[in-house]
Amino acid sequence: MKRAAIYLRVSTMDQNYDRQERELKVLAESLGYEIKYVFEEKRSAVLSMDTREQLTQLRKLTRNDIDTIFVWDISRLARKAIDFINLVNEFSDKQICIYFKDRNIVTLEEDGKLNPLTGMYLYLLGVFAQMEAENIKSRMLSGKEKALAEGKSYTNIAPFGYYLENKHLYIKEEEAKYIRIAFELYKDGKDTQYIADMFNAENVPLKSGRKDIIWVKGTISQLLNNTVYYGKGKRETTSTVKKQIRYFDSPAIISKELFDKCREVASRNSCRQDKSSKRTNLLRGLLICGLCGKYYVLGNNNKKQEYRDGDIRANANNRLGCKNGALNVEIADKLIWEAIRNVYEYNTFRKKTLEEKDKIKSEIAVNQERIENLMREVYSFENQIDKLYNLFLKEYIDENEFLKRKISIDSDKQRIEMMMLDLKTKNFLLVDKLNANFDYSIINRDLSIEEKKEVCNELIEFVRIYSYGMYKKLLHVKLKIGLETNILVDTSSNHRYYFIVDDNVVTFCDKFNLPSRLSDDIKAEIPDFQITSANNELFEENIFGGYSYDEIFDIAKKYGYVKFINDLLT
Repeated sequence: MKRAAIYLRVSTMDQNYDRQERELKVLAESLGYEIKYVFEEKRSAVLSMDTREQLTQLRKLTRNDIDTIFVWDISRLARKAIDFINLVNEFSDKQICIYFKDRNIVTLEEDGKLNPLTGMYLYLLGVFAQMEAENIKSRMLSGKEKALAEGKSYTNIAPFGYYLENKHLYIKEEEAKYIRIAFELYKDGKDTQYIADMFNAENVPLKSGRKDIIWVKGTISQLLNNTVYYGKGKRETTSTVKKQIRYFDSPAIISKELFDKCREVASRNSCRQDKSSKRTNLLRGLLICGLCGKYYVLGNNNKKQEYRDGDIRANANNRLGCKNGALNVEIADKLIWEAIRNVYEYNTFRKKTLEEKDKIKSEIAVNQERIENLMREVYSFENQIDKLYNLFLKEYIDENEFLKRKISIDSDKQRIEMMMLDLKTKNFLLVDKLNANFDYSIINRDLSIEEKKEVCNELIEFVRIYSYGMYKKLLHVKLKIGLETNILVDTSSNHRYYFIVDDNVVTFCDKFNLPSRLSDDIKAEIPDFQITSANNELFEENIFGGYSYDEIFDIAKKYGYVKFINDLLT
């Protein structure tokens, strides 16, 4: 029996997809499909595809899982033309058909291939869906401006201290009193941490009503910067030309004088900050969360810097709720530098560098040849358009025929240009690798932190971090020359241990990113690491097979490879 998945999407939490689900299930079952998966998404299709969790799960399916995906209409799948076409091509490559109910369109023929005419039609529909989304946005902005001119609220979500009624802002006194307290305290010299602590001690509820988070310095800073509290709500709009800031009247909770005094205090506080305490961090811009894929950012914990999952700083629409843990900056930077020193001690390093550079040169040459071939195709399409213009001017074809043919040629030309852009982007990144200076003969002498950062940027492609509980971390380092290294860290005791090992010897299996379709029982059987006897450079030949994180640490301790982190910090 044929297998199907259903993808349902609405843009906001207060919408529902009951009708979509009901009618798509009836359609799928009437065509003889067994519904294996139903993906329900409440998220705007204008946002990046990677932020749509259910779509991400759908994209992990293969032809072994399903034959067809049923969708209500193309706007449910994507609102951006490029995203829509990429998704259609992605599933077509897997030989998974997409059935769009509203227009009764299927993407694949019976032979499992995408019909070129259908592809062109879908491309046009994708463009129209994007145009519709932009028109909706334009109408919403126009409606917002009209509402503001009528004296309605500048925002759909009332700031802390206000409530919304009939689209107008009104002061909420039980919250407004804390606004006045915050501004008065800050004017009198209390810092944002003091105010946050006071709010938490008084159990002041957050605007969101959430109980699992508390007031923090950043939230207080935002509050103290909000002009709405002295009677001027600020609205920012960004166009392709410039950013526009406009102010609108709102009920005032504090005076403009008090607001300005607090801004003066903030300016003085900024001038007092010790800029010399800022330091270069080796992993900044290189450390990526192994779970959500976001870059780690810098934060402070008890006046010590730490790397934190960047998901915590994302806005509400882009936040994934990732729980990957933080790691002390000093420890992380010392460990990564120690790992780099270890890599250069390998006898295979220089050989691997030369092999990788030869491979990169070959790939660049192949891509460049493909770019030149595609360029000739683009010239061919341009010649076709010129001939088409001549036919139209000589009245051999009418306007409708001219537009029909031109749309078809433009579509093919754009497809080729996108392929060229993709290849040029790949070559740009490959040339960056090729030009990287991998010969660091100075690696073993004392370097400044800035010099070490330069080495890290040249050598490291990325570092992924994974948490095994609160204190145990794995840093999986991938170098631009193709070598990979694992750093196991345990900060649960005063001694704090670490173990650095080549991924060819102890191979990381990445259980965190296994396909969702696998059962928990199957996932439990997969080890965290795999040791092979064929290339085992560290252990006796009887140490091989799959092991957990803790088991690898125990084996490394037994053979004397585990070291103290404190020794690195001295």
